[in-house]
Amino acid sequence: MYKVVWIARYTKNKSREEADRYWEEVHGPMFAKVPGVQRYVQSHVTGPLPLVTGVAEEETHFDGYSCAWWADKEAFLRSMESPEWQAVVDDGAEVFDMEWLWNMSAQIEEVVQVDGPVAPYKVVWVMRFREGMDKKAADDHWTNVHGPIFHGLPIERYVQNHVVGPIGAEGDSNAEIGFDGFSECWFRDEAQFLEAVNSEAWARAVEDVPNLFDGSALWGAALREVVIKDAAQPVS
Repeated sequence: MYKVVWIARYTKNKSREEADRYWEEVHGPMFAKVPGVQRYVQSHVTGPLPLVTGVAEEETHFDGYSCAWWADKEAFLRSMESPEWQAVVDDGAEVFDMEWLWNMSAQIEEVVQVDGPVAPYKVVWVMRFREGMDKKAADDHWTNVHGPIFHGLPIERYVQNHVVGPIGAEGDSNAEIGFDGFSECWFRDEAQFLEAVNSEAWARAVEDVPNLFDGSALWGAALREVVIKDAAQPVS
């Protein structure tokens, strides 16, 4: 599968509520009609994470992100030649800060660490590797050292998303990408999430953060996930 993510900030021309609604009810269904898209999921930020998680910010730095899946890169590039794709690009400025979005768009390699069900309470960390760290070494540490620490947590599902390269409106891009990856975690509810945060395994993960990530560029958020299109569901 070929997976792409777009991390977004809303335009200042709409309130948060108006932008959430437009993204889900107008922009999302337009994207679902792009030929070749097999799955399309929006993740709307609902608020910051508790300080005990290791993210010492009272605010979030983005408003949400969307992920889309194609069979392969060729299918992705073909879809970008369609009028449906152009309509999505043209509509983007109605809801997003497009200049910021294209610097936060990338092809992703997905690494499933805990292969459980998608549960109602979802959190994310968008991160950058620490300065000077070789990307291959960083990806390896994230996959084989940092990620397995979470296997002992009370958690339903945990997926790492490693940046492969930047994506622009016409495909591959030379843009300087603003992140190196993001971790998605699903829990049954906030109580299970806080149980995980207070565990010994979580403390070990926090201790490992300086070995891998730039702590000043670690963005956390709680999310509301909206599945706009799934391969098993017809598009209306």
